[in-house]
Amino acid sequence: MLSLAIFLLLVGSAILIHELGHFLAARGAGVRIEELGLGLPPRIKRLGTWRETEITLNWIPLGGFVRPAGEFDAAVPGGLAASPPISRMLVLLAGSGANLLLAFALLTAGMVAGWPDRVEIVQVMTGSPADRAGLQAGDIVEAAQGVEIHDTGVLRDLIQAQRGEPMALDVRRGDQLLAVELTPRTAWPEGEGPAGFTTRFHLVRYPLPRAAERGAAQLTGLIRSTVRLTARLLVGEGEVDTVRLSGPLGLKQLSDQAVDNAFEFGEAFPVLYIGAWISVALALTNLLPLPALDGGRVLFVLLGVLRGRQIDAKVEKLVHAVGMVGLLALLLALTARDIVDPLF
Repeated sequence: MLSLAIFLLLVGSAILIHELGHFLAARGAGVRIEELGLGLPPRIKRLGTWRETEITLNWIPLGGFVRPAGEFDAAVPGGLAASPPISRMLVLLAGSGANLLLAFALLTAGMVAGWPDRVEIVQVMTGSPADRAGLQAGDIVEAAQGVEIHDTGVLRDLIQAQRGEPMALDVRRGDQLLAVELTPRTAWPEGEGPAGFTTRFHLVRYPLPRAAERGAAQLTGLIRSTVRLTARLLVGEGEVDTVRLSGPLGLKQLSDQAVDNAFEFGEAFPVLYIGAWISVALALTNLLPLPALDGGRVLFVLLGVLRGRQIDAKVEKLVHAVGMVGLLALLLALTARDIVDPLF
C-alpha cells in the first residue's frame, strides 16, 4: 500500500503541477478559468469559487485539471480562443514548464538530502597503474583530465581514451585534495581494467546553492537522455530490452523498484529521481505536436497565425477528439503489454 501511495503521490503531483501551470499562466494572461478540479472526474463536490473559478473535488486521486472559458470558441469574451496567439501559446506551454520546475525542485532536494554524485574507489589492484600512482580504497575521484566526475561511466570512458598515455586525476582523501597521475594500460589481467581499480557511487550532501547547480545539470542530462531515447524509438532503433514505452502500469513498476531501492539504501534519492523523471516525461510528452496534447494545440495556434485566421473550432475539436481516442488506445495497448511482459 505504501508503494501505491507513493506512486499516486508522484504521478498526481506531476499532473497537478502541470495543470496549475496552465491555471497560473491563464490568470496572468487574463484568460478566465471556469473550473479548477482537484483530482479527475467524476465530481465529488463543489468546494467553492475563487475569482470566478469554480473549485471542485473529484473522485480519481490523480492530479487535477483546468477548464478554460472559450477553449475553442473565439466568441467567448475573456476565453482562451479569444486571446492573442502568444497568450494562448504561453498558457498551453506553461504546464510543461511547471513540470520542468517541479523536476528541478525534486533533483535539488535530492542533492541536499544526499545524491550518488561522486565516484569512490573501492579496491586497488596490486601492481596496477592505480597502485603505482598511490591511489587507495576510499579515495573520491573528483576530476579526470580536467573533467568533473559525477558518473562512473564518464570516468571509464576517459580512462579508455587515455590508454597508453598519462592522465591527471584529482582525488579527495579525507580533507586533502591530491593531484595524481597514472598511465592506463593497453593490456591488463582479466577483470582488472586499464587503470586497475574498481569503483562505486559515493553519496554527497550539497549545500543549497551547489545543490541547485547540480540539480540543474542533472535536469539537463535527464531531458537530453529522454529526448534521445524517444528519438531512437521513433526511428525504430530502440531495443525492447533497453528502450520501450510504458503505460501507467509500467510506471507503477518503476516506482515500486525506486521505493524498494530507497528502503534498501536508507536514502530518498531513488524516489526523488523517479519523481523528477515522471515530471520530465510528462512535460516532454505534452510538447509533442500531436492532437489532444499541448504541443498539438500549439500547432493549431501556429497554423492559424500562418493562415491569418483561426482554424474552424469544429475541425479542431474533431481532430483533438480523434487524437484523444488514439492516445487512450495506445495507453490500453501499453498497459496490456506491461501486464503480459512486466518490466520487473
